[in-house]
Amino acid sequence: MDNFLSIKTDKDLVVIGDIHGCFLEFLEMIQKIKDRYGEDTLIISVGDTVDRGDYNLEVIELCFELKEKGNFIEVQSNHNLKLYRWFRGKNVNISYGMKKTVDQILSLPEEKREILRERYIRYYETLPLYLIINDRVVVAHAGIKDEMIGKTGKKVKDFVIYGETTGRFTEEGFPERIDWTKERKITDSSPKIIYGHVVFKKPYINNLCYGIDTGCVLGNMLTGYNPFKDEFIQVKAKRKYFSFD
Repeated sequence: MDNFLSIKTDKDLVVIGDIHGCFLEFLEMIQKIKDRYGEDTLIISVGDTVDRGDYNLEVIELCFELKEKGNFIEVQSNHNLKLYRWFRGKNVNISYGMKKTVDQILSLPEEKREILRERYIRYYETLPLYLIINDRVVVAHAGIKDEMIGKTGKKVKDFVIYGETTGRFTEEGFPERIDWTKERKITDSSPKIIYGHVVFKKPYINNLCYGIDTGCVLGNMLTGYNPFKDEFIQVKAKRKYFSFD
């Protein structure tokens, strides 16, 4: 379950930032991707598809559907890991927007809830810890350091899913994160690293690292990035779904 996935592809591909239950924006992003690059485009999610937004079950079902069609890959992430653990009966703290997801699930009839539980557990257990594409691009939820690429283990998993923090919080209520991209040393063989988890007002680009969580659920926008063509696609949020106030 905690292995990385390395693939080779000649398809166009777009990596999408944190969706967080923004189903309508996710649908619009998919259509924009297909309109620009074609129906066969590979779509990759940096994870955190659930929590905080209003349409978490709809997003989950769409991810199931896209994966079954064969043109969608999601990597592991902290919010989705928490949901997976909750489905498995683990004791998790239902906070930070997770209550919206749980309330939606508990509103289902018991039979449908059990089907979803089993299906989601199977789905999450197939997700790679991170993704390497053509040895040129790495997709990891919270990022990854070069010395970790091609490796697994607790230290790698913790960094990839949670990143590094100072233990303090920003004025917006986010954990204050350490910018690991600043110390990256670039060589001719350095891959692009695409990640989410950390919210930026616009895509953050530094040392071939691309932070593409642009806070759709907070009322900003959903961002997609084609690393081979170096092109962004953005969808404006329909509204603000969540606040830390």
